[in-house]
Amino acid sequence: KQWYQRRVAITAGGTHFFQNPLLDRYELRRGCNIVHDMDMIPEPTLVEQMFRACRRLDDYTMTIRILEGIKDKIPKDKVVYQWMLQELAPVMEELGIKTPDELGLHIAPEGKGPFPY
Repeated sequence: KQWYQRRVAITAGGTHFFQNPLLDRYELRRGCNIVHDMDMIPEPTLVEQMFRACRRLDDYTMTIRILEGIKDKIPKDKVVYQWMLQELAPVMEELGIKTPDELGLHIAPEGKGPFPY
C-alpha cells in the first residue's frame, strides 16, 4: 500500500510540474530525466503531461526521447511498452506524435552499445 501511495504522489507531483506554464526547455529536460531515473515506469497520465509540455515548448525531439526511455526501461517486456502505446494512442494522435519505430529510428540510445547498422 505504501508503494502505491508513493506512486500516486509522484504522478500527481509530476503532472503538476509539467503543467506549469513557466516551464522552459531546460526544466522540461530536467523533469524528464528525473522521471526516467526513477526506478519505475511512469503512468500514462504523467507521460501525457510530458508530451503536452513538449508540444507547448515545440520540442518534438523530446517526445521521441521520452518514448525511447520508456522502451529502454523495459527491453524484455514488450507487452508493457505496447500497453503504454495503447494508453497514449489518443494523445499521440491528437498531438501528431509518432513512435521511434514509425519514424524508422532504430539507433541504440546513448551509451547503449553499437549502432545496428
